Amino acid sequence: MESKAARIITILLNYLIGGVLIATGIMKLLGVEEYVKMLMELHPNYVNNLSLIGTVGVVSGVFFIIPRTFTYGFVSVLVYFGGTISAHMQHGDPFIAQVVFVLLTIAVAHLRHPEWFNGRKGRLTQ
Repeated sequence: MESKAARIITILLNYLIGGVLIATGIMKLLGVEEYVKMLMELHPNYVNNLSLIGTVGVVSGVFFIIPRTFTYGFVSVLVYFGGTISAHMQHGDPFIAQVVFVLLTIAVAHLRHPEWFNGRKGRLTQ
């Protein structure tokens, strides 16, 4: 049985990660100048895919927050942050924030579904 404090931390981290993805995704969809400039510095072609990047961020965040779709959200958030890490690494930019979010995402999954991490084969299903 998990403690009340652990449950509250899990919920807060879950909403933090999902909220950050949704907020930044919406900013990309709206074409906020700060994000357009950042993506142009990474690669000019990223701006052409700004709507796609923003949509994936919003959908990943929503899936991560909703308990019924958490599994899909977990995978999509890891893939999304993997892409951001890769993009920043290619251009020599710092990517520590993205790594922290990956670790927080894994921590939330571990707290919500510890059976996924118990080391037994075939236990990934709910």
